[in-house]
Amino acid sequence: MIAIASLFVVALAAPPVDAGPVPDPRRAAGVDSAASRTVAVDVAELEQILRAGPLGKGLAPVAGGLTDDAVAERAIAVSPSLAIKQEAIERAAARVDQAIVSFLPTLGVKASYSRLSKAAINFGGGASVAAVNGPSEGVAPIVVGDCPGGGGQCALDPAGVPLVITPPFKIQIPLNSYSLSANLSVPISDYILSLAPARKGTLAARESAVFARDAERVKVQTDARLAYYNWLRGVASLVVIEDSLQRTQSRLVDAENLFAAGSATRSDVLRVDALVSSQQAAIADARAFRKIAERNLAVMMNEPTRAYDVGEDILAPPRDLGELPTVDDLIAEAQDNRLEVRSLERAVDGTHQNIRATRAGYYPRLDAFADALYANPNQRFFPLSPVWRASWSVGVQLSYTINQSLRTKAQVRELKTNKRELELQAEQLRRAIAIEVAQAFHDRERAIAGIELSTRGLASSVEAYRVASENYKQGAATTNEIIAAEGEQVQAALRAVNSRIDLHVATTRLLYATGRLNPK
Repeated sequence: MIAIASLFVVALAAPPVDAGPVPDPRRAAGVDSAASRTVAVDVAELEQILRAGPLGKGLAPVAGGLTDDAVAERAIAVSPSLAIKQEAIERAAARVDQAIVSFLPTLGVKASYSRLSKAAINFGGGASVAAVNGPSEGVAPIVVGDCPGGGGQCALDPAGVPLVITPPFKIQIPLNSYSLSANLSVPISDYILSLAPARKGTLAARESAVFARDAERVKVQTDARLAYYNWLRGVASLVVIEDSLQRTQSRLVDAENLFAAGSATRSDVLRVDALVSSQQAAIADARAFRKIAERNLAVMMNEPTRAYDVGEDILAPPRDLGELPTVDDLIAEAQDNRLEVRSLERAVDGTHQNIRATRAGYYPRLDAFADALYANPNQRFFPLSPVWRASWSVGVQLSYTINQSLRTKAQVRELKTNKRELELQAEQLRRAIAIEVAQAFHDRERAIAGIELSTRGLASSVEAYRVASENYKQGAATTNEIIAAEGEQVQAALRAVNSRIDLHVATTRLLYATGRLNPK
């Protein structure tokens, strides 16, 4: 009894197995003979028996029921992780624009006004003397003589004209300063050394983000399908245990009748009754498991939690994958196709280009410049006067700083470390993909073999329980025998449905692992 109860718990907690689309089980197993064709007929008959039983009826698809495709589509439409990846693409696109803009010529304009403190340019404290006529040759002295028209003595130039005496010379600085200026700078050295690698690096980063977004879409879709199959396990387990409870309750009635007729002991009745209690507890666990699985689906699809109906024929095999190559070939295919690997490879390329662009900091910087100024007063004109005047200048500038070289060396070192880390992550991912593909491939083979075996086992256990039940009614079988037969039938039913779910799961995981679910 304890073993049967634990079986229910294990059946409910059984995790989904990886799967992928599969060919016909008999052909995939390499069986192609007259005996295999006979087996195929037997398996087909057993499939009909399975579908006609309680398990087949409980898993029969309902019009408008939930399918794995519907879950995948709804999950993709509302996935936050996919939206995050999309934002990463936008961020990468913005960085592409930033990189392009950073290499455009820099054009700036400026307008200013200043109020200056009082100041003047003073050319001395004495008076200035100016002569109208100078000497014709050599140096002629200034003489003192009668002023023209009388009136005293004057200082006369060589021609007898009085000298002009002016007060001390002083230039007043305007107190209000206005200016309009424009400047243009062209990074010539950046065009030569940095532009191409910087642009390639940002484009590679954007492509890496696109691959990461597409990989996340495939992952969300796959996780949604696996969650759907996990929910189907809960549905199937509940159907199996409820069917088992009905049979056990009938056996309890038989045990009570046998006890009343003196053909069974009170202990036999109590043991069957205990089995009923265990099955009822297992049903409560199965219902809780199903509700959790339904909530998981509802969260993925971002909709209110509700009871879902089965909309997919889970007993039918997945679509045929055709003739699959060897595991090694599948691994090589997966490592070429997986978008996660492509994303990391483009990230490596982008980092390499960033290293090339950053190395430009080792060399002197060459810039061309042009300036235009319209000011009042304009400092280019002397003496300063409160008048609007224009001026301009053009040139080239070569500059180099030791600190910039040291900083560039540190930046290049950091970028090289990032590149090596990305390369190691890509290698780590390739190894994980190899394990993932091999596991999905062999899980698929195991599921193919398990379908036929579990179907035969279910048919045998059903017949064995029928015989034990008839014998028990006649008093020819013990309580232990009927309990054992019931446990075997429950195990066989769960194996029968789980083997089919395992095949769907293994198909999905093999398709995902090999990159065959990538968007076109």
